[in-house]
Amino acid sequence: MQNVYPFTTPPSHEPGLISARQDQLARRSELETLELHWPKPPRSARGRPVAGLTEWQKAKIARYIDDHIDSRIRVVELGRQVRLSASRFSKGFKVSFGQSPYEYVLARRIDAAKFLMLMTEDSLSHIAQICGLSDQAHLSKIFKRIAGTTPLKWRRGDPSLRALPASCPRWTRLLPPVVQALAG
Repeated sequence: MQNVYPFTTPPSHEPGLISARQDQLARRSELETLELHWPKPPRSARGRPVAGLTEWQKAKIARYIDDHIDSRIRVVELGRQVRLSASRFSKGFKVSFGQSPYEYVLARRIDAAKFLMLMTEDSLSHIAQICGLSDQAHLSKIFKRIAGTTPLKWRRGDPSLRALPASCPRWTRLLPPVVQALAG
């Protein structure tokens, strides 16, 4: 057999090469395992990492959404609140909150609806309107998707089994004046 490696012995015959190759494969396997369990930071279309929102921006946006839960909330306006373009804001929001601004606003609207269902006996159509949803059907569809049950079943269900919403003190303004006086 002719030696293809004229200046050295073939790689398979070098004593330290086999263990070095095994170490390299073991490290690669560890890195692949880490990548599976530790997701890479999100990247933009150009491959640059996308940074999230700062703490003051997150607090301001959460407060703004809770204060305006009963009205139309646009991504452009949310971005304006923290001095970012709509596109940059949406990307940063998703990194910080783990969901799109639209999904977050819907979840907060459903939390507000749960709060109102606990505090009042208002009709579901009225609660939907107060929470910035178009009608009772829209409330029911979104409620079922987020909470896993219909609003009526949730309202009539066992109070101890209800998942209480992460309420917001500013939502008391959504209550009728009589209930506001009792709650305040």
